[in-house]
Amino acid sequence: MTSDAVSLSELELADRTPVPRGIVDQIQRLILKGGLKAGQRLPSQRELAEQLGVSRPSVREALTVLETMGLVTVRAGSGVFVAKADARRPLWRYSDRCTPADVYEARLGLEGYAARLAAARIDKPAEERLRRCTDAMRTAFEAGDVISLAVNDTEFHDMIFELSGNPVLAAMYRPVREMLVESQRLPMAQFDRLNETVSEHEAILEGIASQDPDAAELAMQSHIRSAAGRFGVSL
Repeated sequence: MTSDAVSLSELELADRTPVPRGIVDQIQRLILKGGLKAGQRLPSQRELAEQLGVSRPSVREALTVLETMGLVTVRAGSGVFVAKADARRPLWRYSDRCTPADVYEARLGLEGYAARLAAARIDKPAEERLRRCTDAMRTAFEAGDVISLAVNDTEFHDMIFELSGNPVLAAMYRPVREMLVESQRLPMAQFDRLNETVSEHEAILEGIASQDPDAAELAMQSHIRSAAGRFGVSL
């Protein structure tokens, strides 16, 4: 490890809680509070995984979220570095295939209808699963834990397709899931507007829980339009 790399002791990890609530929670807090300086190199994925006792895929996913939100930059062959504050911007990885606007447009149809079907087919155990996600998002927001918020956001949207009860719709979702997940994370770079994200998911939940397909579909589409707007895309 070079002298400009951040040591794990500097991250002040109190325990071995699962990624992302372990390493990345600490990294994001230190970045946002200035404890990690722009240009500092983080430990390698292997070092983080070995010293924290977590899997490399978990570390990789967590760092991907941070990169998407513009908090770190990945330099091939060099490592992961803290991004400069004036250069932090969301990263779109799929520019060779589509634009974020393309994805938000597709989500309006796919996810709006999935929410509609879920509202018609929801049962109490499924409602409780969804509510655990929104509760976790609210808790993460109040704790300033952007990564946990992002993880539960993804789980919520995954669950909507599952609860739609339509295997064809679910099959359409799977091949493009990574792009849809990425589009969920892009607006989270607007840290001062994260409460909007949480409130919108709570509105979707209430539409589904009340078994009101119209309200559920409208809430989902309103969320997607608002999320796109936070990233600068008008639908």
